[in-house]
Amino acid sequence: MLQLNELQRDALGEMFNIGVGRAAASLSQIVSDEVLLTAPEVIVVRRDQAATMLIDAELRQFSMVSQNFSGPFDAQALLVFPESNALEIVRLMVGPHMSIEELAEFEQEAMCEVGNIILNACMSSLADLFRISFESTLPLHRFGDSESLPLLEGDEEQMVLILQVDMIISQQRIQGHILFLLSVSSMQSLLDCLDRYLREQGLA
Repeated sequence: MLQLNELQRDALGEMFNIGVGRAAASLSQIVSDEVLLTAPEVIVVRRDQAATMLIDAELRQFSMVSQNFSGPFDAQALLVFPESNALEIVRLMVGPHMSIEELAEFEQEAMCEVGNIILNACMSSLADLFRISFESTLPLHRFGDSESLPLLEGDEEQMVLILQVDMIISQQRIQGHILFLLSVSSMQSLLDCLDRYLREQGLA
């Protein structure tokens, strides 16, 4: 299995940190309050391992936004929150005056917007630093439980790049996961882009 060495992991962490910083700034404007996204911890695992990790992380009922990115390497990007946390994010975005029923109406649209901002910010930070470009699909939102995680289907050889992030809005901490599902060949292409970048920076 392809693995990241310490230099690669640190560099990717820094790149994604730029992305989540941009996303936090955009989300802060939407909610008119400071939004903080913690520096992501980067892990690469097999698809089945990722599924086990997420189920263990209390994601038995989840709210998920997905987008597909294609370019020098292809990735299916997922933003996953526990379902209860997703409703809290929507409440913080639209204000405390709405009932649970009203919030539920806005949830899909609001989560698509949050997902679009965070996932695109992460991928655009890679695109900028690697000097490459991606095409992306529109974000899709859905609810599910641990048995309907997309990680439980598909190619067993698929690699998953996991970023664990905490979102802090109005002093409330909401834990989420950003996942990038890549084939072995796409993961190798990502590492090739990363190694070229590190060489250009004189770091490898």
